[in-house]
Amino acid sequence: MNAPRMLAVLTGLFALSACFYSEVPLIPAGEQVRLPYDGVVLCLDDDCRIVMAENDGTYKIQPPPEEADEKPLFVRFQMLAAPGSDEDMNPVYLAEAEMQDGEEVSYHYLVAHRRRDTMTHVPTYEFAMPSCNDAADEALARFGIVRTDSYSCRVSDLEAFKTYLVETHSADFETEDFWKDN
Repeated sequence: MNAPRMLAVLTGLFALSACFYSEVPLIPAGEQVRLPYDGVVLCLDDDCRIVMAENDGTYKIQPPPEEADEKPLFVRFQMLAAPGSDEDMNPVYLAEAEMQDGEEVSYHYLVAHRRRDTMTHVPTYEFAMPSCNDAADEALARFGIVRTDSYSCRVSDLEAFKTYLVETHSADFETEDFWKDN
């Protein structure tokens, strides 16, 4: 496991991909959920980090010692799609990652679920970043999402955004390709 790589990959992913973001946190303080375990493995592609929940349920990814001038990455979760009656369905969480670049702070949104193929005793969650560049402007507008450029969309209403993700990607959540390609 290469600890600095996850921070670099997440930072690069947000900077280069067609991401959903907000200038203010949309998951209100105290409304985040803890994943079923305080200590989890968070993975982006094959780069994984063991992370513990803070007292408030926020997961803090520290920069490696050799990058002490970098800010930590804070990730909060909310339930997005619960298993319901299908016990084989894996719960999907909305993840809000707080990115700090100097004085500027932005919040980027991913989805996460428990990776099924892990062989560890610590639960492993993998992220996917739904793309906003392939969504029709009319569909985005219906949920109050604003395309800010060809790669980014600003979100201002958490519940509307969660509804958008479920309506647009619920079938994708159970496919391996969605988690590997996003």
